[in-house]
Amino acid sequence: MNRIKGYVSSYLILFSVLRALAQNTPSLEFATAQGTPNPTGNGPVTNTVITFVKNTNNPSGNTFQTHSPSLTATFQIINFGFDNAALIGYNNNNTSAPIFPLQNAAGAPPNSSFTSSGASTGIGIDTASNKGVGLFFNTDVLNGGTTFAEYEMADLVITFSRPVNDPILHIGGMGGVQGQLGFTGFFEYKSSNVPVTFVRLSGNSNNFTVNSTFIRNTAQYPTSTGVNSASGSVLVRGKGITSLTMRMWVRGDGGASSWTTQSGDVVTMGISLLESNLAVTKTVNNPNPDRQSTVIFTITATNNGPSDNTNVRVTDVLPDGYTFISAASTVGSYENSTGIWTIGNLGNNATATLNITALVNCDGNYTNTATISGDNSDPGAGDNSASVTPNVSLIPCACYNNANNSAPGTDSQFGITLLKRAGIQGDHWPMIRKSAHLVLESNTKGLVINRMTTAELSNITSPVEGMILYDTTEKCLKIYSDNTWSCFSTPACP
Repeated sequence: MNRIKGYVSSYLILFSVLRALAQNTPSLEFATAQGTPNPTGNGPVTNTVITFVKNTNNPSGNTFQTHSPSLTATFQIINFGFDNAALIGYNNNNTSAPIFPLQNAAGAPPNSSFTSSGASTGIGIDTASNKGVGLFFNTDVLNGGTTFAEYEMADLVITFSRPVNDPILHIGGMGGVQGQLGFTGFFEYKSSNVPVTFVRLSGNSNNFTVNSTFIRNTAQYPTSTGVNSASGSVLVRGKGITSLTMRMWVRGDGGASSWTTQSGDVVTMGISLLESNLAVTKTVNNPNPDRQSTVIFTITATNNGPSDNTNVRVTDVLPDGYTFISAASTVGSYENSTGIWTIGNLGNNATATLNITALVNCDGNYTNTATISGDNSDPGAGDNSASVTPNVSLIPCACYNNANNSAPGTDSQFGITLLKRAGIQGDHWPMIRKSAHLVLESNTKGLVINRMTTAELSNITSPVEGMILYDTTEKCLKIYSDNTWSCFSTPACP
């Protein structure tokens, strides 16, 4: 009995582990990983380059690894409103500070203030493991100015080494106090290479306020910690982002008559995002098909990671060299009219397969191309499309036998003639008409086959391949081939 309980417990533990792993969606974050060249020293500097690392078990843990191909974000402070109004890696009292500190270095925000990419609200960022760039709003340069005012300090330009989609900014510790004077740094959106929208995901309090233009601490009397400080995560919604420029501001609450020298607000800014290297391959079961034969195209969609991807779809519109017959997929569904295979969610290192069965038409374009896309940015777009071109046989496409040019063929044994010569000595009609089952001959009469309207075709409940009749609606000779009735107007199969 104990042995059985032990087995059951082991299975439950294994199931729990597998379930936890299944819920992970690896992301790219700001942190330290062996082999990743992120800053370890102090400032002050006005620019720095941060290399993203892969969090393999986001959002449940923080196992960071070097990511390839490398993705970087360059932080640069420009357009100063005052000399040294903003710096990276600096602190109060003219002291240097880490360029790349932990996310809890400013304001000590709780983990629940932040939301990692691909995670539920308030989950995925560990302030004791994740890091951010240390931004210093240097209020020392405002000495002599009124303290109940807002001041433009400088512009912060963030440049990504390749286009990214929907990055999340993790901002920590907006707010500070010197004596009786409370103040806070904040950010104003200025420009980006593509249209973006700011969306508040989470924060330590309602004072962390986000709209289309500003990310601010709206507390009347801002402080460095607690509810009157401001920390949280902001989604920068946009596709193909390579640059983002924000104005750095400072405001005071008027708690003192003048700005205190050697003071300022230290704010951390980290970034996380999802990235998926999608790939598609295409093969055909018969690389040398005959016209009017069927082929099966196999399309394989792969997510090479590191992140899970959403809204994944493959576009594969059959060219006019083929007629669609059927499709079957391991995931999602294929719509022949649009050529779109809707996969939906495709996890890290997951694959999905689609088989399309098609008839090879008598002529047309035989190159079939598939293209894959998803919500996440793709670091390697070179494998997002694949094509295959079967070498279609040159054998003529026809619904009758090729002409017999090598021998006269066998005698025809049955015929109807209106020329009054059947059986005449030396003529032997219909035997002189070779290789036929039935011979009709007349110079004053014609052959009339079954006639019906298009609507009446459905009355034939079991049509067979090669059946012929005349459609009085479309006024054409029709043949039944490959499960459909088609007008037969050229010496080829419809």
